[in-house]
Formats: sequence, structure tokens, C-alpha cells
Amino acid sequence: MKNARIYQLPPEVIGQIAAGEVVERPAAAIKELVENSMDAGATAITVDIKEGGLASFRVTDNGSGIAFDDLRLAFARHATSKIRTAEDLFGVRSLGFRGEALASISAVSKVTCLTRQKGQPSGYSVKNEGGVILDIREAACPEGTSFTVKELFYNAPVRRKFLKKPGGETAAVSELMARLILSNPSVSFRFMADGKQVYFSAGDGKTESAIMAVYGTSTLKQLVKVDANMNGIMLQGYVGVGDVARGNRSHEHFFLNGRTMKSPILSAALETACRQRVTIGRFPMCVLYLTMPYENADVNVHPNKWEVRFADEKSVRTAVETMVFEALEKTNLSPMIPSLYQEKEQPASPRPILVRDTLPQQSPSLPSQEVKKSLPIQPAPQTAKPIPASLSAFSEDGASMPSFKPQQVQEKEPPVSSFVPARPQLPFAARESGASLLPPKPVKLNEQKKAEPLTPVMAAENVEFAQVEEAAVAKQFTGPQVRIIGVAFNTYILMEYGDLLVLCDQHAVHERLLYERFMRETASAPASQSMLIPMAVKLSKQEYAAWEENKEALENAGFDLAPFGDDTLQMRGVPIVLGQPQAEKCLLEALDSLSGGNASLPDRTSRVIQMACKHAVKGGERLPEASVKQLIQDVLDQKVTPTCPHGRPLMVQLSHTELDKRFRRIQS
Repeated sequence: MKNARIYQLPPEVIGQIAAGEVVERPAAAIKELVENSMDAGATAITVDIKEGGLASFRVTDNGSGIAFDDLRLAFARHATSKIRTAEDLFGVRSLGFRGEALASISAVSKVTCLTRQKGQPSGYSVKNEGGVILDIREAACPEGTSFTVKELFYNAPVRRKFLKKPGGETAAVSELMARLILSNPSVSFRFMADGKQVYFSAGDGKTESAIMAVYGTSTLKQLVKVDANMNGIMLQGYVGVGDVARGNRSHEHFFLNGRTMKSPILSAALETACRQRVTIGRFPMCVLYLTMPYENADVNVHPNKWEVRFADEKSVRTAVETMVFEALEKTNLSPMIPSLYQEKEQPASPRPILVRDTLPQQSPSLPSQEVKKSLPIQPAPQTAKPIPASLSAFSEDGASMPSFKPQQVQEKEPPVSSFVPARPQLPFAARESGASLLPPKPVKLNEQKKAEPLTPVMAAENVEFAQVEEAAVAKQFTGPQVRIIGVAFNTYILMEYGDLLVLCDQHAVHERLLYERFMRETASAPASQSMLIPMAVKLSKQEYAAWEENKEALENAGFDLAPFGDDTLQMRGVPIVLGQPQAEKCLLEALDSLSGGNASLPDRTSRVIQMACKHAVKGGERLPEASVKQLIQDVLDQKVTPTCPHGRPLMVQLSHTELDKRFRRIQS
């Protein structure tokens, strides 16, 4: 290319280059045409594609139509009715404004346009091939505009061979249409693919109707409503976590002033707000509408108009994260917990009742003080004891139980269980303290003493029976009572609640309880701890710039940093939840993320999650009956989030009807 001369490109080459930016595939061309239809005031839009749009696609609307005098200009480059001056770019209110879409589409395809303005007796037909208008004539057509595009990239075979197969292009158009339906619930959309209807929306202006058209009623029922405002931003819509979380981010729908868009900043804010309610490796779904002053966002970033830049990205991210988090906190996502949380003071008539109390296995050594503090469950002593008030809501027959007065009972020789676990384990506290695993004593079935039948949860433990008297009832649940059936695989607690069979993960429950407790305890602790010997941390130019821009935020997070030469910081204090070994790594990760503008600062949450997971009772670990009851009672008393800190559910349910169907007792 040495000494090469400079030439003016031919118009057809210029058109194909521009088309490569705007019309990447059929879905991109359809997006431009549909947005033009919405700008024209259409209330009903139909999109019909053949072979994924590779053979043809048609976009029909009932909008205002195109005037005869504007037909040629409509296909010209940089011709638009949306803006007039450069100042208009700082407050674009229309979806289209660049005047490139129709010119780019017609440059690489064969386009036929039928249009008729409202009130006119007839319309017009325009044919354009490769950017050249071949014919304009009067034609009979309904009010509105219809564009039929055939043989996309017929004159650019290199671009056409990079398109996907018809199935892949159909999937891309389907995803686009889902976004467009959700973007404007006031417009009725109909999407047809190869003669079959894929989507139809009512266009009644209700967000719920648009969501049902795309995802169905069952998904809508599991979404959490968001309606708040902060930092000059109004946020409305729905968020889905738990079972409706998805495997990728394609179901995160954000709309700014009615415009569909993709934003890493908003995705990061959403995922941070939902991080404890979505399992690792999955992503929340959302349909969120942001309303803010037009001048605070720049939509003129790329010709495809997917990208948006905000004047104050930090403020937008903080607002979205806070509003979504608060909406999730106000809404309990468990199908069974809300009813159980409703309590009222209610007296009950006293009656004697037989209580079975399970005694723990003997531990060779006592647990350390640190581990003791981490467990809300304490082993029962070897003698009879008063029943805790927190356990008074449970009984083996499902009835509500009052609190009890203590009554001493003479010790009996416990009956021998015929159940011998394959791999006996020590209680969690003893195992954490370093105690060795002792082999179980052999069981002689012919010497087994006659005893009361054992419940499943008691079968692995020695039990005692105590006859006690009832005292006044402090409280009882107003809804159907919980009856603990037993523990399966020493991991899942089985409960009966109304017409539901509920399975509860003992590790997830204990982890959530510990996490809540540790968060309360560390909330009053100082944010930072001073280092005995300050540490010098060498940074890159980008990391140093990120520190200068986020000094106050890093200081609030617990980092005490000061300049120490070229691109070097002196670390004199670190967040108390991190400690010195992790401080430098965590700081570098935070600065690296901040330089990208799409991650949050480190806080004590991740560290507390690790602590809770480490100290929580493990799956497969046998628990005494009293501990099982205490776990469930604590969940109900504290009204905790119905997921563990890693996003896994605490409980799953199976209805009576579902069981009847599985056993063919009723027909589905």
C-alpha cells in the first residue's frame, strides 16, 4: 500500500459499508423498521418472516404513513423527520433519529413499500433494489405503512455467508420481538414465523399483559414488582429470582424512556442486588423501565442504538441496585413462609401431652469456644429439661403446643434402635473441635427392649420420654400447622404444612441463620483495622486513576490508603472482615473492576458468607430432634430470606395434588 493514491468511494460502496453497521442481520433490519413504525404512532404492528428473514420479512403498521412528497427522501441517506439541529441530539425523544436505517436496508436488499396516510383515498407503492428507486405508483392499501424486504445481502455475498442458518436467525428475531413487546405495552404486536404465530400482545398498556405474552402467566406470578425513585430516576417493572432465574443474561430487559437497550452497568447493578437470591452460575431476569431526563443519557453512541451512556454512571448504578434490593427485601419469595410468619396472641386450653425429646450422641471431647458461638443449636443434656418456648409451636401430631414447666423425671435405660447408619458421624461441634470418629457399638437385635415406636427423625438417636404439664400459651400460628415428619438422608427435613409436603435443606437453613447473625454482629464493628506494618502496593496507570476517582468510596469500605511514590499506594488500614492476607488481592480486584465501571466495592458480605458456610451444619450430618425443631423455629421466628447466601432455596414443596397425580389417584 506504499504511495497509494486517495480516491472518493462510489456511492454504492459507501451504502454497503454503512449497511454493515446498521444491518448486521435480519433482526437488526426489523428493529429499525419497527422503531420507525412506533415513531409514526402505530398502535398495531405485525412482523412476518420467512426462513429466519433470509428469504423475506415484512413489517406492517397502522401508523401515520408517508407523504407522497417524502417517498424519495425516505430512502435517502441522512434524511429524517426526527431531528433538525445538532442540539436535538442532546435530548432525543424518538427511537429513530439518524436517518440511516431505510437507506442501509435498501442498499443491500430488494424493498417494496406500501404506504397510505390517514384520510387519503389511496396510497402509493415504491420499489427499491440495491439503493435505487425503480418505480413509484399509486396503489390500493390500508392506512399505515408496510415494508417487504427480500433477499437481504443479495448484492453482498460475503456478508450473506456469515449469517446463521434460518433457525438461528429466527431465534434472533424472536428475542428481538420479545424485547420490543416488553418495551411498549401500549402497542399490539403480532410476530409470525413461517406462517406460525409466535407472539401476540394485547397492546392494552399493561406491563403484566406484555410479560404474559412473552413469558406466560406462571412466570409472571413469581416476579417481584419494583416501583420506586431515587437520584432523579424512576424505576418500574418486575424482577425474577429463585426458580425463574436464567442461565444467561438474555432475559435481562432494560428500557430507558421507552427505548430497549443493553447496559453492563445496569446488569451489574441488578445482579449485585439479587446475588443472594440467585444460585451461582445463573442470572436474574427482569423487565425494568427507567425514566430520567433525556439530557442525562446519550443514545447516539452506535448506529445500532443498543448502547447508552449515562452522564452519572455511579448514580444510576447505585439507584438501580438500591431500589431493586429494597423491593426484594419487602417481598418474601417463599410460597409457604408468608403464612407461617403471621402470628397472633391466642390462649389455649391446658391439656397434658406426651413429649419426646431426643438426646445427642456422646462426644469424646468438648467443642472449642469459637465453634460453640457459631452454632445456634446446643446439644440436649442427658437429663430431662424444660422445653424451650421457641419449640412450643410444634408437636408430633401437628397440633400447636404451649410452653411447659420443667418436671424432673427419673432416667430410664434408653431403648436400642435397630437402625445402624452405614457411616456414623460425630455431631458437627465435636467434629469441628478435632474429636476422632469412634466406631459404633454393635447392636444385638434379640436383646432389644420393647419401646414406643420411633419417628424417623428419632430412629438414629437414643430417646427419653417425659410426662409434663402445660402452661399458658404465649403464641401460636394462625395458618395451618407445621408437622415435622423426619429427616431424609440426614440432610433434608420433611415437614407437612397444610396440603404441602415441604423439604428443607438443613445446611442451607443453618447457613442463612448464621449469616444473618454474623451480619448483625459485624454491623457494629469498625469498618477498618490498622495494619501493624503498612504495605506498599504497586498499581497500573488505570488502577491508580480508579483509586483517585473512588477515594471516598474505598475509604468508606475500610481501606486506609495514601500516595507513596509513582503509581504506588501505602496501605495503612484494611476492612476488618478481610484481614491482611486478603487485603492486597481484594484491593487490586476492586480497582480493576472500578476501572471497568461495572463492579461494586468489596464489603463484608462475601467474607461473612464464607464464615457462615464454614460453620453451618453439613448435609449428611445427623442432628438431634430438638436441633431440627430449633432450626425450623428460628427460620420462622426471624423471617429470614428464603434462600441461602449463595442463592440456593431453603425449602422446596410438593403439593398433595401433585402426589395424587404421581400415584395416579387422580387424572391430570
